[in-house]
Amino acid sequence: MRVVRESKPICIVLGLLSVIALAVPPSVALQAANSATSNSTSSSNNSPDGGTVSGHGAGSFYDIKMTPDIDHGAAAAGQLRADAAEIADLLEIMPYVERLREQKKNSPSSTSELPKPLLNAKVLCLWRILVLTEEVRRYSAAIDCDLASSNVVLADLTGKRDATSNMLNTVNFAQGGVLGITKQSLLLSHFFNSSQMPIMISASLSTGLSLTNLLLPAVWKSKITQSQNILSHFINTSYRPPDADHSYLFKFFTSEIPGSTNHLTRREILLKHWQAFKHLNPEDHKLMRKLSASPEPNEDMAENINVLSLRIELLHDLKTHVEEVDGALYELHKAIRSN
Repeated sequence: MRVVRESKPICIVLGLLSVIALAVPPSVALQAANSATSNSTSSSNNSPDGGTVSGHGAGSFYDIKMTPDIDHGAAAAGQLRADAAEIADLLEIMPYVERLREQKKNSPSSTSELPKPLLNAKVLCLWRILVLTEEVRRYSAAIDCDLASSNVVLADLTGKRDATSNMLNTVNFAQGGVLGITKQSLLLSHFFNSSQMPIMISASLSTGLSLTNLLLPAVWKSKITQSQNILSHFINTSYRPPDADHSYLFKFFTSEIPGSTNHLTRREILLKHWQAFKHLNPEDHKLMRKLSASPEPNEDMAENINVLSLRIELLHDLKTHVEEVDGALYELHKAIRSN
């Protein structure tokens, strides 16, 4: 009975340690360990900023789209869709589009039968549609390049993390087995007090190894060596490309969505979407520089698995919204094509 009383406090302490270890969610442990991304969580999801589910009105920016809402009744009546009309205005070809649509409605004919002025107008429209289409393709290709380089670094860090995790798990099982055998050997030799020490050591080692395993994503880092990625064009609100005066895509993202009530440009809506969607904090300038791979001069900056994963998610989201222009271009092309 004396042995039982002496071991009872030990069992209570070990039980409390096990409860604490199980009560801490892995996500909390990772967030506490990663100081670079712990400040990225903000209260933006509860922000009173406006926006409907499409990001145009008052509410949340969790789900957005970059094109105007479609009036299906007007489209059924033969009117030009709102997104196609906006692109026509952006390309400065709306008068030509209206003339071609009127000609198509009144006198359906092939392209070869069009009067020369209308034929020239159609060639100009198709040319500018092609220019914007190529801009979208170039931008998508640049995003794909950034995704590829980020995935390469992420795969390298994930491989190191998994290899270390497997090693720690093996060591954990090995020490548990060795110390368990030692404990049972002492117990069978009637060393009751001494037999408690191996199990205490095993429990302590197991807890330490498990916590180390949770902290691995913050341990493995890679120095940022690549140049700025496409995210810098949006995170840096003052960014202006060299061809800004001739870039239709830049004009598209720096303009407001027709019919919106929040008077925000598409770039601003996208940033608010990232705040609501990924709890991105624009005031965390260090995280912003990591995501856009744009360290300050003479600044040694490293990225970990969490930063790379967040960057990849934002790049995929950006590509989705950039390619929304394709749908509007297709509708505009359908509006001017001959029967």
